[in-house]
Amino acid sequence: MKVPDKAKEEGLLDYAERLSELYAGRSDARVRKLKGQFFTPKQVSAFMACLFETPCGTVRLLDPGAGTGVLTAAFCERLLSSDEIVDLTVDVYENEPAFWPFLEAVLESCREELEEREHSFGFNIYVRDFILSNSRYFRKTDLLRGGEKSVLYDFVISNPPYYKLNKDSPQSEAIMELVSGQPNIYALFMAISASMVKLGGEMVFISPRSFCSGLYYKKFREWFLDNVRIKNVHIFESRKGIFDRDDVLQENIILKAKKLNRVSERENGNVIVSISENKDFNQLRKIEVPYADVICSRNGALFIRIPSSALDVDILHIVDKWSNTLEELGLEISTGPVVPFRAEEYLLPELTKKPDSAPLLWMHNMQDMRVVWPLKKNEKASAIRVCAGTAPLLLPVKNYVLVKRFSSKEQKRRLYAAVLLEPDFPHETVGIENHVNYIHRPNGNLSEHEAFGIAAILNTTVVDSYFRSLNGNTQVNASDIRSLPFPSIGEIKEIGKLVYESQSYRNGFNLDNIVAGVLGINSEIIKNLNKGETKNGQS
Repeated sequence: MKVPDKAKEEGLLDYAERLSELYAGRSDARVRKLKGQFFTPKQVSAFMACLFETPCGTVRLLDPGAGTGVLTAAFCERLLSSDEIVDLTVDVYENEPAFWPFLEAVLESCREELEEREHSFGFNIYVRDFILSNSRYFRKTDLLRGGEKSVLYDFVISNPPYYKLNKDSPQSEAIMELVSGQPNIYALFMAISASMVKLGGEMVFISPRSFCSGLYYKKFREWFLDNVRIKNVHIFESRKGIFDRDDVLQENIILKAKKLNRVSERENGNVIVSISENKDFNQLRKIEVPYADVICSRNGALFIRIPSSALDVDILHIVDKWSNTLEELGLEISTGPVVPFRAEEYLLPELTKKPDSAPLLWMHNMQDMRVVWPLKKNEKASAIRVCAGTAPLLLPVKNYVLVKRFSSKEQKRRLYAAVLLEPDFPHETVGIENHVNYIHRPNGNLSEHEAFGIAAILNTTVVDSYFRSLNGNTQVNASDIRSLPFPSIGEIKEIGKLVYESQSYRNGFNLDNIVAGVLGINSEIIKNLNKGETKNGQS
C-alpha cells in the first residue's frame, strides 16, 4: 500500500489520523479487534499530549504500540505550540508490519516540521514485541545489554493494545508476578512502560478502567501504585463514540502518572479528575480530589476510585465510615451456579412435576426489590430439572438478597438488589442463573429484616454513586460487593423493618430517605442525588 505524502498545510496530527483512517478502511475490523488495535482519535491524542508538563531541554519519548504514530504526532504538535526548543528522541514500538510504512512517514514528517522550528529530532522504530523486549526493566536485570546501558524515558504516551492473554503466554510469563486470573495485555504494557520511566518522568495512557478494581488486577494495582503517583484521571460519561470505527464497549479512561521515589511524594496532594461527555471534550469539567479519596485500601486490597463531582466525594466520606463488610457481618455473596449453556439439557420452559423441577431465577425476575416468578422473557427457561445432574446447581429455598451482575453504563443505576423470602416462595429448591449474585448466611438464614435492610442499602442512590466511583465496569462482581462497606447489623435490621412495614420497595426518594434517616445521612445529599445533581464539581 503506497503511503500518501503529507499535504503542505496539513498538521502532523491530521496527517497521522488520515493514515490511520486509510489503514482502517482497507483492513478487517475483526482482525484489528483480535489484535487489540484501536486507533486513538486526534482529539483524544491532543488532550493526552497536553497533560504533560512543558517539555524542555533534552527529552526522550516512548510510544509503545505506536500504530501509525498518532500519539507521537500529538506530542510533537504540543512542542510546536511551545516556545521551548527541545532536543527530542522518540522510540516507538510496533510489531505489526502493516503499520511500519505509515509510522515511518509520520515520524519523518515530525522530523521535518520540528527541525524547521530549530528543534532537534531523532527516532527509532523497534519492530519487535514491546513486553518481551523490555521485561528486563521490570525485573531490573541485564540493564547493561550488549555493553549498552538501557535508556530511561522522560515521557511515555500510550494507547496499549487490549486483549486477553493466556496465563502461559510468553508475555504473561515475562512478568508473572503481576498476573492473577486471566491477564489482559494492556496492564502488562502499563507495567513495563512505568518501569522504563526515569524518576520525575511522566506517563499518559488511555486504557480500560477495569484495572482500577477487581481481583484480576489486584497485583498490578499494588505494584503500579507503589511505583508511580497518579496525577490526573479523565473519564468519559459515554462509552460510545470514543473510538470511531471500532465497536468498543469497554469503559476507557485517560490516566497521567508520575514516577516518584518517596512514599510521601506518592500519597500526598490531590488528583485532578476531569470529565467530558465524549471525545470532543465539550463542556469539560474538573475537580481536585485528595489522593487519599482516590486510592482506597479495604480488606487488604487497593482500589482506584474516580469520583466525578464534589457530591461524589461527600458520598465516599459517608460510606467509608461504615465499618463492616459482609464477611464481618457473618454473611457471604456467591454467584448463581446455573450456567445455561452448560445446563441446557436440564432447562425447562415451565415448572413440571414429572420430571420433578424447581424454579429458575434470572435477572429479569428481579422487580422493585422483590422476586417475580414465573415471568417470561425471550423464551428463557423458567425451571430446571431436579436430579442428580443438577444437585450441585440447586439451592435450598431460604431468605436471599439477589444482586444483578450486569447493567449498561447508560442505565440510571449500576446496583439492583431484590429479596427472595422463603415464606413467599413455596418450593424446596431454586436455581439461580449465573448472571445473578446472591447474599446469604452460611449455615443459617437471613432474617426478613436483614434481607430487606441489605437490599435497601444496595438500592440507594448513595451506595450506587459510591459503587460507580469504585467500579467503572458494567459487571458487578461478587468480589466488589465483598469489599463494599456496610453499617452495623442493628442498623441494617432497623432499615429492613421500616422498608418491610412501609413496603417502600421501589428505588427512589422514599427508600433513600428511610436509609438516610436511620444512618444519619444529610437530607440535602439525598435531595441532590435524587435531582440528578451529580455534576456539581468545579468547572
